[in-house]
Amino acid sequence: MTQAPQAGRKFKVLMVYPKFPPSFWSFGFIKDIGGFKTIMPPIGLATIAALTPPEFECKIVDENIEEINFDEECDIVAMSAMAICEKRLFEVADEFRRRGKLVCMGGPICNVLPERCRPHCDILFEGEGEYTWPQFLREWQAGTHKNHYVQEEKIDMRDSPGSRVDLFNTKAYRLGCIQTTRGCPFSCEFCDIIVTYGRKVRSKPVENVVKELQVWADAGVDFITIADDNLVGDRVYAKKMLKAVGDWNRARKVPVSFYVEMSVDACRDKELLELMRWANVTEAFLGIETPRASSLKETKKFQNAATPLADAIKIIQSYGMVTVAGMIVGFDNDDKGIFEDQYKFLQEAGIPIVMLGILQAIPRTPLYERLEKAGRLRSAAQGNNTLSFTNLVPLNISYEDLINGYRELFAKIYTWQAVGDRWLSNVRQWGKHRVVPKNPAGREGEHNHVDDPNREWLQKPLGRPKPHLLAATFKIAKYYLLGGSAKRKFAWRMMWNTLKLAPGALLQTLSYMAYFIHLREYADKVVAKEYKFDYALTDVNTTGNKFGEGGGFNMVKKEKAEKEKINVHDAYQGTEVTGDVAETLVGAGQDR
Repeated sequence: MTQAPQAGRKFKVLMVYPKFPPSFWSFGFIKDIGGFKTIMPPIGLATIAALTPPEFECKIVDENIEEINFDEECDIVAMSAMAICEKRLFEVADEFRRRGKLVCMGGPICNVLPERCRPHCDILFEGEGEYTWPQFLREWQAGTHKNHYVQEEKIDMRDSPGSRVDLFNTKAYRLGCIQTTRGCPFSCEFCDIIVTYGRKVRSKPVENVVKELQVWADAGVDFITIADDNLVGDRVYAKKMLKAVGDWNRARKVPVSFYVEMSVDACRDKELLELMRWANVTEAFLGIETPRASSLKETKKFQNAATPLADAIKIIQSYGMVTVAGMIVGFDNDDKGIFEDQYKFLQEAGIPIVMLGILQAIPRTPLYERLEKAGRLRSAAQGNNTLSFTNLVPLNISYEDLINGYRELFAKIYTWQAVGDRWLSNVRQWGKHRVVPKNPAGREGEHNHVDDPNREWLQKPLGRPKPHLLAATFKIAKYYLLGGSAKRKFAWRMMWNTLKLAPGALLQTLSYMAYFIHLREYADKVVAKEYKFDYALTDVNTTGNKFGEGGGFNMVKKEKAEKEKINVHDAYQGTEVTGDVAETLVGAGQDR
């Protein structure tokens, strides 16, 4: 507890986001090409800024685009970060505290590594911040604030405001960001999202979503990520939201394009896919993980085990989207053959962008608890799963073979030949020559909704013309045409075959050729290296866990204790789920 601050003056909150290390998602190797300083703004800080009372002045400093002034006058320093930023987060927080600043810390890293965060902040926040942040500010003004706030109950998404976009230099970012829902109805063993937000999907009013989009569009942003844990977790809401967003978007002279994350079972719902197309969703991240059914069942990803994955991906691509996949090696059912299995699957499915990672045990997840009990945790967790490292002991493959096989596979999928094959396979699905797989939701011989000769590529992915695009085009051309015969061959092949398969996508192909530069560089300069992590655990209470990992709440356990029923539509049709999952479902195996 501290002395109450002086009343009658404007208080200042300095909100600080630490610098990202090089990562798969940073696209740091092409910043000079893309015309941005970093990918996405710190939306969590901008959300709590919107929750901050008017007697406080808020300023956001994102170290990814500007230097931090540690001597800046402020009453409170509020920090948030993902686990990948752990080292820099602690350095920045410690520096502010050395200068006498009151440091608050919250966000994703505090939800999974609160014990490691505790020594580096004065006030620690766990869980969602919509209620605890205003509570803290009231108590701070009264001089009665606590040093730890935990939000154990789920917040009502109607109480989650649009972010303070006015606090961002939007030109410094590749894209904007909104969130329409929280939670995911599935039970994947390795996932920390459900531990933090729960399996029961909560949603914002659709009218609020459209208002938030308008704010971003007014700020000149043309590409927005809908940062939901699973866009289609509540399919009924998703359809209403996408219809409203599409109506708003198609009325614009130049539509905003969207990046989403969703489960692959969306392939079963033609109406949903048509609405995604209408809304101008141009890129979709799919949590595929592995082509091995045994590994999918092991990790309780039953929705994928029940879906013909390669066919599902081609169906989703045929609705105008670039597919991005999260893939994992290192499951208990994986052996040395997994690397070739993964490669063959990715090439067959034609997924151009692949976030290939090694399985990590994230604190508080069922996977972590299982491996901790079995004595199979080998080191502290870290937040980047696309490095040559994992914190668990694999079961059917040696640690060295897992790391070496991972490195070789990552390099192999980003050879010019392999990535070109996958990109053109994706582009093929936008034209008249698309592959028509079996309908996963229909009967044998029934017409497949993919096979529609009148459906053209509807998406408009590139946004408004901007001056830097001309310079970017020149830099991309210079990289490929002056970079040697392999790069030149790749570039001409990409452009010529796009003209044959889907001519309207030519500029889209050029844009993604910049992405492939980053991914090739990341494979060569980051994944190929050995990584050792130095965790400062000397000040951490490790009596409960030698790695200083844990947490104050677990939404999934809370839901089970309260016997909440979860609606997952028909995603589990075709597979048997385990008893602990089945007992939580509403009408399992039926279209709900």
